[in-house]
Amino acid sequence: MNELPPAVRQLLHAEQRQAAIDLLSEYLAADQKEAERRIDQYLEDNPPIHLRGAAILRASRLNALIWLTLTTLTALLVLIFSL
Repeated sequence: MNELPPAVRQLLHAEQRQAAIDLLSEYLAADQKEAERRIDQYLEDNPPIHLRGAAILRASRLNALIWLTLTTLTALLVLIFSL
């Protein structure tokens, strides 16, 4: 079994490695070392992607709102100080 269950992959994407190992060991009815080996192999084959630029904005509405607020404040400051 090379593929991990979706719940385990979701924990890995949320950077909760130990919880993923625990869940996989329960799922496989195997020991922690075997689960950890499979997790490490999965992470080696599928390294995590760290979002940058526009992808951060698409990942969360809060990120987009913060970016929009900062841009608006910057534009207002430019208008105020250019007078």
